[in-house]
This record gives sequence, C-alpha cells and structure tokens, in this order.
Amino acid sequence: MALLKAIDAINSRGEEPQLESIAYELQERGYAISPNAIYTSTMRSWLSLAGVFEREYEINWDVVSEILGINKDFIDELYTLTPGQKHFLLSLLNLDVKELIPANKVAQHTRSIYKLKLTTKNLVKDVIEPLATLGLIETEKTTGGRGAKPNKVRLTSKAQSELLAPLLKSIANETRLSEIELNRTFDDVVNELNHPDKHIKGKALELLAVWMIRLTSLRFTKWRSRENGKGEVDVLAASDRFVYSRWQIQCKNTNKVDIDVLAKEIGLTFVTGADVVMVVTTGEFTRDAYQYAYRMMEVSRYYMILLQKDDIEAIKRDKTNIVEIFDRKARRVFAKKELDVSDQELNEIEQEEDLMAEAIEDEISDNS
Repeated sequence: MALLKAIDAINSRGEEPQLESIAYELQERGYAISPNAIYTSTMRSWLSLAGVFEREYEINWDVVSEILGINKDFIDELYTLTPGQKHFLLSLLNLDVKELIPANKVAQHTRSIYKLKLTTKNLVKDVIEPLATLGLIETEKTTGGRGAKPNKVRLTSKAQSELLAPLLKSIANETRLSEIELNRTFDDVVNELNHPDKHIKGKALELLAVWMIRLTSLRFTKWRSRENGKGEVDVLAASDRFVYSRWQIQCKNTNKVDIDVLAKEIGLTFVTGADVVMVVTTGEFTRDAYQYAYRMMEVSRYYMILLQKDDIEAIKRDKTNIVEIFDRKARRVFAKKELDVSDQELNEIEQEEDLMAEAIEDEISDNS
C-alpha cells in the first residue's frame, strides 16, 4: 500500500513515476530507502502479476479493493490514521468489541500487544474522537467532572462490515473453519468445550485456538487441526513486533495436562522452529508440568505460556484480561530467571499487587 500510495501521488501531480522519484516519495513518507534500490521495481513486478497495474504504473484500484476486501474510499480513510488510531482500532477488531466497554481497557491491550505508547490524557482527543468522526467506532461518555469514568467504545456497523468481516474471511482462508463459525463469540466457544457431542466439542477447541491468535494479534502461519480423537488442536503463528518470533500453540480439552505433553511440544519445536510454546487447556496443569516449564525456560531459549481453565474463565469475563494474564506470567518468568526469586516470594508479591489493584479500583469507584 505504501508503494501504491507513493505512485498514486506521483501520478496525481502529472509526473512520470521513475525508480528514483518513487524512492524519494517513499522517503517523504518515512521509509528509509535508497534512490538506487531495486526493491520498488521488484515489488511493482510482483503486483503486476496480481493484476494491480493495468499498465506499467497505472493502478487498478478495483483489483486492490478486491484483494483487500475493502473499497478504495475506505482505504483512503484508513490511510489517514495515525499509528495510535490504527492499533487501537486493531485491538477493537481482535477483541471483537461489539458492545460498549471502557476505552482504557482497549488502550491497555494496544499498549501491551502492539508495544505502542498511548497516553490516557490525550486518548479521547487523539484516538477516540478521530475514529468516531470516521464512523469506525461509537463512543459514550459515562460521567463528567472530577473522578469521571473513562469513555466507553465499540465498533460501528461500518467497521464490522468493512474491517471485521474481511478479517474473519482471511482467517477462514487460513483454516478449515467457516466465517459463520469464526463470528461466534468467545463465550459461546468456551461454553461448548464441555458439550456432550464430540464434533461440537472439537469444533469449539479449534475456535478457541483461533481466539488465542486473535487476542494476541499474532499472524497465522500454519493450521494443524488433528482429527485423531485425542481432543487437541495446534497451530503455528508468528509475531513481528520488536523481533520476529514463531509461536507454537496447542489447545487441549482434558482435565489434566502433565509433563509429557509439554515435553512433546518442546520436541516438536525442532521441526517447527518455534521460539514460544503456548499450551491452553480447559483443565489444569500438574505441579510437575509447571516445574518442567520453569526449568525449561531457565536452561533454554524457549518461552512457555501455560493457560488453564481459570485463565480462560478470566478471559471469558473480560477479553482484555489476557493482557494482565500474559504480563503477569512474563514478570514471574523474569523474576525467577533473572532475579532468582522463589515461588513463595513471587506468590507474596502477586498477592500484594492484587490487594493494591483492588484498593485502587475501590478508590476510583468511590470518587466516581
């Protein structure tokens, strides 16, 4: 899109797009690229094979819209978004926010998942109001004055049809799941994990894996749904935030997950090349499994994330809770690995943090 927008700008000025002029245009848009680089020419050639260019530098926007699933006018609107607005909107899409929720919770998801700085003071002015003006979100101010609660936000029907629908369609193309199934709420999916029908239960497990990808804003790389009756689904995903990392995610619908499951997943990394192993279970991990995970993280390059039923229930209550769950697990691993803090000390620290958080919430509630 950056290349297309650069060429479009040059065309609109009546100039002839050349390799050097395109590079300078991209530099004006913040890209560090040499005027002599051939990357733009190579990319233009690939886009030509996709039918994006009718002639050498004449863009067929109908083809672009078809590929993206978004019309050109809407593309122009999205291109005006700042990084903060864009990633706040991405959080809303991945969290599937169709009902009003506090904007500060969405902002916290944006900060943690996308590693982006969003200031609470300017959130309404810089992010919420521009997105509302574009008709992408609806916002509601709950109270005014001192101690006011944060604005509430949700996706508009326009954003759901123009952005959420294409997102679900792209996920459907990566998996064997339909767009109708992917449109199911997280609550519905979790509730069907205990369904007596094995087929329904297995489908719910697949959808849970998709939800884990969405909530963490990862990118699908390979879908591996198993039909061997063992109640497990796994998938490969990737992240390009800060550094590239490959994720190996398995969802298991069993009461107990022991050390053998984690050992098997670590063994598979020699084939998958994963750096992060996340195991999600509707049951619980044994003490041996937790000890194995911590030991593995101490002596190897792997990072393991273990989510069990109480974590799933917390996410079910509020999908933005996944941020706090991931952050807490990361802090625990850091404290054990880098600071040599014991489990007992960690538990005491976390209990104090919970008490402080509750006290702050009570104070905010009283002021409101």
